[in-house]
Amino acid sequence: MGRQEDQAIMTIKHELFPEISESHLSKIRITLRILDEALGKFAEWAQGREVRAVLYEEENDLTPHQRAGILADVSDIRQIMQELRDNLAMDVTPQSVAKHIQASCYIHWVDVLEMTGKYLRGFGEPSQELVDYLDPKAQRILQYLDHIKDLLTNPGLSKQTTPGKQARAET
Repeated sequence: MGRQEDQAIMTIKHELFPEISESHLSKIRITLRILDEALGKFAEWAQGREVRAVLYEEENDLTPHQRAGILADVSDIRQIMQELRDNLAMDVTPQSVAKHIQASCYIHWVDVLEMTGKYLRGFGEPSQELVDYLDPKAQRILQYLDHIKDLLTNPGLSKQTTPGKQARAET
């Protein structure tokens, strides 16, 4: 988008809402982006999504009636959001999946670290057997999370450097 187009959009925005501040626009934009992300999940569930993992499992118990209603409502909400986006000249900023994964790794890294014996002691003294069992497992998970972060920041990183291959080679 060129400078003239940017100015034209700002002029339209200011003509509709001459008193709107950047703070107000920022709050509206952030709220609608978060809502839009949630609506995407609602739509996926209404279309039958069920995630199955090791310790996390979704049971999609939505009825056909509920699915249809959710999809219709999501569509209607998004029409309102599109009008808001257009009339307030809000930009669409693609969200990087790589950055989202990297941020999640940082967040979960701390959570995994806190399930080691040192931190479990805050909930009472864990048995030494539990600490001896859990700490190496947590350390391996942390190595994998670090590796995932490294893959995202160093695209040339070899698959040969995965913690799993290192662990298997050591045994």
